[in-house]
Amino acid sequence: MNDGLNLSEWQASAGDAKNNAVDLIHNEQRQYYQSWLTGQQKLIPGLQAAIVKVMDDTSVLLTVANLTDNLELYNAVSGLTEQLDNTQQAQISSLSTTSAENLETFALIYPVRIHSSQQLIAIVAMAVQVQNQAELEKAMALLQYSIASIEVLNYQNQLQQLNLVHAGMSERVDILARVLSEPDYQSAAVRLVTELAVLFNCDRVSLGEYKNNRSRLKHLSHSTQFGKRMNLVQSIEQVMDECIDQNQSICYPLSTATVKSHLAAEVPVIDSVITLAHRRLSEHQGDACVLSIPLYLEGNSKGALVLEGNPDVPFSDYQAGLCQSIASLVMPALEDKRLNDRALLIKILSSAKRQLGRLLGAGYLGRKLFLIALIGMSYFLYTATGSYRLSADARLESAIQRAIVSPYDGYIQTAQARAGDRVEAGDVLVRLDNRDMHLERLKWLSEKSKLNRQYQEALATHDRAKINIINAQQGQVAAQLELVGSRLSRAELKAPFDGLIVSGDLSQRLGSAVNKGEVLLKVSPDNNYRISLLIKESRIADLRIGQKGSLYLSALPETPFSFALSKITPLTETRDGASYYVAEGEFTQQFDQLQPGMEGIGKISIDERKLVEIWSREGQEWLRLQIWSWWG
Repeated sequence: MNDGLNLSEWQASAGDAKNNAVDLIHNEQRQYYQSWLTGQQKLIPGLQAAIVKVMDDTSVLLTVANLTDNLELYNAVSGLTEQLDNTQQAQISSLSTTSAENLETFALIYPVRIHSSQQLIAIVAMAVQVQNQAELEKAMALLQYSIASIEVLNYQNQLQQLNLVHAGMSERVDILARVLSEPDYQSAAVRLVTELAVLFNCDRVSLGEYKNNRSRLKHLSHSTQFGKRMNLVQSIEQVMDECIDQNQSICYPLSTATVKSHLAAEVPVIDSVITLAHRRLSEHQGDACVLSIPLYLEGNSKGALVLEGNPDVPFSDYQAGLCQSIASLVMPALEDKRLNDRALLIKILSSAKRQLGRLLGAGYLGRKLFLIALIGMSYFLYTATGSYRLSADARLESAIQRAIVSPYDGYIQTAQARAGDRVEAGDVLVRLDNRDMHLERLKWLSEKSKLNRQYQEALATHDRAKINIINAQQGQVAAQLELVGSRLSRAELKAPFDGLIVSGDLSQRLGSAVNKGEVLLKVSPDNNYRISLLIKESRIADLRIGQKGSLYLSALPETPFSFALSKITPLTETRDGASYYVAEGEFTQQFDQLQPGMEGIGKISIDERKLVEIWSREGQEWLRLQIWSWWG
């Protein structure tokens, strides 16, 4: 068939092509069916006429073999096959014909179906003349036995098709592996067109890119360079545009299978496919066969393949389908290599453009909702304000502590209180053993009496020198007695004020010795506490005297205690590798349930700030320090 014919010539030849559509069945199969039918004429006595129809790829029953010895009977059984093409079982119909030998004529209709799917593959119809019922049954049995050879032929055809499918899949995988083995896009594309040229025995295979509504030739088989202004290049690009515009593969000249499908549908071939550019390229290349295949990726046209082959061996539909499937399999890998070979800046710009298109274009509802939520959250963070409060570890301490110390070296006689006891002013806390003090007092009293007698004797004798000496000794004794009295009065250690004993337990030391100045107990007044806060070094600049805050203690987490910052000390403590300044706070009111040593968290209210500044302050400060350390 030649697309160079004009419309009138084509319409004149279309009728002849339709009448000869039966010739599209493979000649070998037709010969086999005809031979089989001739054998049936020898096997079944009384066979007068017969017809064999086979289902083709377009689900159309085509006559492949016939016996027309009796034309009248042949027309009768042929009409029955058209009426009974949906029958499920063998049919026997009586034909009203006359015979000199008083023979009866019957039509045997036998549908051949695949046992597994019950799909119709052929219909065999015969006209036989028999004398009795036994001969009719024998003829039907012989036909049933012979039908097996038709089923075998169908299985052989399926096996051939399966082998073709396996071979095609092997070719696809092999070409994909060879293309993937190339290091870059340029060499991979050249490898693809070269492999296709070898596989389909083509003179040339071209690969083009479709961009800005037109095709550009990029790669030729067995060649890496070619002139951009050659007439051949322009012709190939026009062929690519032609197949992409029509959104289908185009074969010039059209394959026989394509002609058959159009004729079966009674559609003129010339009205369905435009092949002007294909015809022009074929004529320039000596009437070569041209096959063009559009390439798609993610539903978009990416380019086209053009195959130029031997004019004596046109491309078949199987080859066109195989080439299309190979291209569909290889194109994603080829596109990945092309994208990977681009410059880094182009990759960044392309990715940004693609993401922006998804964000502003149709679809991708999740991204749009996420962007709206992000904008709303950003607006809220940069406009909403909140109270900036500085958090710090806190510890409760007594504001005043009085130490109860031993007034002299001695021994503990009794201990009336220990840590945790509440005492009142004047309560005896500790009593020291004072027996030695009493003995020493008696000693000095005796010495005082002795000096008094000596003084009387010296006064009687008017011994002024001795009187002066005795007066001095009496003063010394008086001082000693006063010292002993003072010690005796301090043998009982009493509470200086109402309060709580915060440290010391002498109940386990009764009778033990104590040294002068040794701390025995510590007493703190009731409801007089201060809060010790550990402030991070990076936050000490935010503090001012008088700032208010709240304290939450671990022992009383449900009760907030308000306080005011009273003092910022230069003292520091080191914890976990970080430095902390110590600040002090005072309660703004009295609380009864507090105890010294309680710990918790204190929050000091600084001022009102934007929420984004509050939440990101530490990160901003760290970043500033890092930038300063690098470029400061």
